[in-house]
Amino acid sequence: MDKVLKHKFIHWDKSVKKSARQDLLGEEPLSIRVEGDPYAVVMRTPGDEIAHVAGFCLTEGIIDTPDDLTSIGFCEDDDTNVVTITLTPSRRGQITDILDRRGFISQTSCGLCGKELVKDLYQMIKPVEANYPIEMNKALTCLEALPNIQPLRKQTLASHAAAIYGSDLELLTVAEDVGRHNALDKAIGNIFLDGRLSKAALLVLSSRMDLL
Repeated sequence: MDKVLKHKFIHWDKSVKKSARQDLLGEEPLSIRVEGDPYAVVMRTPGDEIAHVAGFCLTEGIIDTPDDLTSIGFCEDDDTNVVTITLTPSRRGQITDILDRRGFISQTSCGLCGKELVKDLYQMIKPVEANYPIEMNKALTCLEALPNIQPLRKQTLASHAAAIYGSDLELLTVAEDVGRHNALDKAIGNIFLDGRLSKAALLVLSSRMDLL
């Protein structure tokens, strides 16, 4: 599976027609299984599948810490479109209501797709403690630097990105994807799995509109 696909197209300008090639951002389905059972299918750009699933499961409330996982990996070595997680027995007992809501499809256009009930939109959210005051100008600098750390965007002009910074504005992680919420899940998953999520202080996320 490729992050970028080569595509030939016809460019027409009034009476002039010519062939050209363009790099297109890849998109494929990712099946997420919990305890061997299908839980969700998301459309995403291939790459960082393990981090993606870890971030997805954290934001869905399936897991709270890496210790809730007994394993996370591909169902088959050559199939990166299916990732499964297994939970500790104690964690399974805590989230039976969440696991009962399995079976939705999330499109790249919206991170809320697949929610069946309004109450499903509400998660256990804790207020952020004001321990990391960030100067607005420095935060703006991080925002303006986002295109510089997006290689897929430079190649295809089509990717979203999520960059997470620490309190001193060092870059902790960055991820790209055809969908904003996928990029965010990948970025969260990257620092969640290696125990650095507590260092996160600032998130920079691309928007629907962007200047080339």
